[in-house]
Amino acid sequence: MRFEVFATLALVVPGTIAWGGLGHRTVAYLAKKHLTDEAVSLFDQILKNDFGYDYSDAATWADTVKRSMPWSSPFHYINPEKDNPPETCEVTWSSDCPKKGCVVSAIANYTSIVLSTNQSPIQRKNATMFIMHLIGDLHQPLHAIGWKTGGNELEGLCWKRLPPSGRDRCAGDLNLHAVWDARLAHRLRGLPVSLDTALEKQAAAQWADDLFSQQQAAGGAGGAGECAELGTTDCIVGWTKESNALVCSHVLKRGERWILKNDLSEEYFEENWEVVESQIAKAGLRLAAWMNAIAASISKMHSDL
Repeated sequence: MRFEVFATLALVVPGTIAWGGLGHRTVAYLAKKHLTDEAVSLFDQILKNDFGYDYSDAATWADTVKRSMPWSSPFHYINPEKDNPPETCEVTWSSDCPKKGCVVSAIANYTSIVLSTNQSPIQRKNATMFIMHLIGDLHQPLHAIGWKTGGNELEGLCWKRLPPSGRDRCAGDLNLHAVWDARLAHRLRGLPVSLDTALEKQAAAQWADDLFSQQQAAGGAGGAGECAELGTTDCIVGWTKESNALVCSHVLKRGERWILKNDLSEEYFEENWEVVESQIAKAGLRLAAWMNAIAASISKMHSDL
């Protein structure tokens, strides 16, 4: 569902969060709706805090610690070496993931930490928050490609449709990664470029409600493929290849020159908003399936003792 009426909401300086805070929070809220009672019990305990932070705050945490944990920055993406979009999009994770790590290896490693009840509570909490964030990251196509640093270096793009006036001058200092991080999603939901935290949470909760209703009407998964093989990277690699392929089929379908010359809030938005909504919906379902599998695995380990 597209929202064409722009809400009048408070503005703040935008952050640099993949899918934006709106997308990550929506993924978290949607995932929680699909959790089993067993998973809710486990992760409510792991994520317990005295600050009133909810699942959506947990899903945005990993971007807030990039400066204090600079070693974690490579965990948010993968840079395939053979990519040449829109002609070629290809991921070979065993060679494309460096020793310092990438989003694929990070999700696998943090999953093993959560599964290990010998780890400290803070280690398991941090690992859970990384998983909640990185599965969201992986579904943003420009986190699965190295071309121009995930589109960050394709700068000076035009986006005119800004509230409340509708059409205005081109936005300044806009790059393609930022378009996919937030601009497409915010226009899709009829929102300003930036929101304060309370309004961002409100908007994300509403989007999650809408997606959940759509998924229930479609019978649950809606074709997302709720893969949750915790002992391998097969599911994660599959999601990576899917996102990577979207760069050729959608993100850069029209080529770099066209993107540089056109207002992306027009035809480009119309061609890509459904991809954004689909990827957010899939990320929520897949995160839930992953968390449910973790909870079931831990429960089984306890029952086998």
